[in-house]
Amino acid sequence: MEVLGHFIFELLKITILGFFYSTILYFIYKIIPESKKPEWIKKWLKSKKTLWLYISLSLLFYMFTPYGNHGLGDSARIPVSFTKEISNINWEEYGRLNGIESSEGNDIESTQFKVENNMICGNLNSGFYDYKNSYFIYDLDTEKLQEFKTEKEYNEFASNKNLPKSSELKSFKENYSEYWSGWRFFLLP
Repeated sequence: MEVLGHFIFELLKITILGFFYSTILYFIYKIIPESKKPEWIKKWLKSKKTLWLYISLSLLFYMFTPYGNHGLGDSARIPVSFTKEISNINWEEYGRLNGIESSEGNDIESTQFKVENNMICGNLNSGFYDYKNSYFIYDLDTEKLQEFKTEKEYNEFASNKNLPKSSELKSFKENYSEYWSGWRFFLLP
């Protein structure tokens, strides 16, 4: 039920955003002199309703791309690359780095993490798994995972590589709010 309610809200938001974007583009189109308008645009923009439909469908499509999907209902996600994400269900304290396994072969779960310089830095803390190491760094470019036994080891490495120290890591809720707030919240579905 939560997913359906959130999806209906998103459809309403897309409708409103489509109206605003199509209105702005339509008035820009009207300002351009008739002789400078390409023929394909004239056919495409015969009416504001057509433009609204194209923009709304584009926003709906964007909502289901890896960078537009923030989760529906009780699930939440933060995209960290085109193929990788950190997900959460029911707003628990654990964020799951999907598709990446620890040295023990378990999925990576973390209560504190931060994405910086195309690296995901975080603690290895799970309500389900017991990890032998305490911290990790995952390089999104090389797709390599490095684990650290202690906080001290992690902080030394992070200092040398100009990465966030353990005290700078944030919870899933803080990372989610930081990523999806501001212009993304108001201008995208």
